[in-house]
Amino acid sequence: MTKIYCCIVIILFTMCLPSTIQAQSNKGINFQAIARNNNGYIIPNKLLNIRVSIKVDTASTKNEYQEIVPVTTNAFGLFTIVVGQYESNKNITMGPFENINWSKAEKYLQIEIDTLGDLSFINMGVQKINYVPFSFYADNVGAQNINGIIGLSQGGTGLDNLSDLKAFLSIDKIDNTPDSLKPTSALVTTALTKKLNTLDTLKLSARINFKLNSADTLSLSNRIKLVAKTDTSFLSTRIDGKLNKLDTASLSNRINKKINAGELATSDITTALGYTPIRDDYGSFYDTAAQPALVSTATALKFPFIGFSNNITVSNNSALAPTKISVLHAGIYNIKYALQLLKNDVGADIASVWIRRNGSAYLNSNVNFNITGSGIKNMLTGSYYIELSSNDYIELYYSIKNSNTIATGSIAQLTPSRPATPSVLLTIDRIN
Repeated sequence: MTKIYCCIVIILFTMCLPSTIQAQSNKGINFQAIARNNNGYIIPNKLLNIRVSIKVDTASTKNEYQEIVPVTTNAFGLFTIVVGQYESNKNITMGPFENINWSKAEKYLQIEIDTLGDLSFINMGVQKINYVPFSFYADNVGAQNINGIIGLSQGGTGLDNLSDLKAFLSIDKIDNTPDSLKPTSALVTTALTKKLNTLDTLKLSARINFKLNSADTLSLSNRIKLVAKTDTSFLSTRIDGKLNKLDTASLSNRINKKINAGELATSDITTALGYTPIRDDYGSFYDTAAQPALVSTATALKFPFIGFSNNITVSNNSALAPTKISVLHAGIYNIKYALQLLKNDVGADIASVWIRRNGSAYLNSNVNFNITGSGIKNMLTGSYYIELSSNDYIELYYSIKNSNTIATGSIAQLTPSRPATPSVLLTIDRIN
């Protein structure tokens, strides 16, 4: 089989113009390379999948950004991509690009190539990014890194001390200023001018002096005393018809039996519902990269990506691979998985898939699948109910009998538009 490798010609950093279909600034890094075979000859007009990763060092497995983009070499074997730029055919698997902090540490660029279209990437090496564009570094520059004086036209004050700034803003006399020297606004002056003085209240005082005294109301009191009782007969009838204490005995009993705040126990809820409610525990975990396995070897499937989860987490095994899916609460869980296997050569293969709980194979969970060759993608699925205790974990394992069989995903496709297919997917939820 012809091997293809890349001869890197040039890496050019630049700011790309904003895309007309993107709201945010669309920056990127221009990258060019020439694809050659193992004899050193260029590979013209070849469709390749390029996976580009930006990381903090050469040994780290943690990426700050990663994208997969299909390219086609030209007649000279040359291809060009813009790392970080948003494009319709690009699949960004980790990011976004604009969240990279270029000012904290050096960055390294890793290039991987898939020549068969099955996302089986070949690592072409890692190299240091020696020069970071000023526009990238400026996104994260701190105020403490600014030297000198910034002028007014650039958003600064043009001054380097507090005293000059106060004088420039005409606020240098605000502190410790006597009341007699404090400025008064025109509105305050107008309001003070219009206030009432003692002379202004003479007319009001005269009106108060002419008010009615107690003696003046004797005649009015006598008239009230002589009002006939019959005038209140309608009001008396309404009073007679009011509720007495005995009339509210039933209502009082209902109020006395009410549940006060804090009196509702868990058993009260269970009795009222007729069943015991449970917590909401669920999770979805997957991977898009190929996961090869050795022949007749138990291989734990990795789940580096989380779709969503609640009270269920994924952690690393002893080999630092994210394979262990742990639950927080005890209960019965429904576990479903989907695994896509590809066998590139002709013939058939047999793949086995099973579940391990806390490091031991789970009873009767193994399923054997017949795998069809000649590049046909085989989808393996399974569903199990497993009882787990608090902080138990499960792992999904598989094995093959032919080295040409591999767990692999598929990139997004067109005509019609379809999303990408993960190489492995596992969902888990707690049931009642």
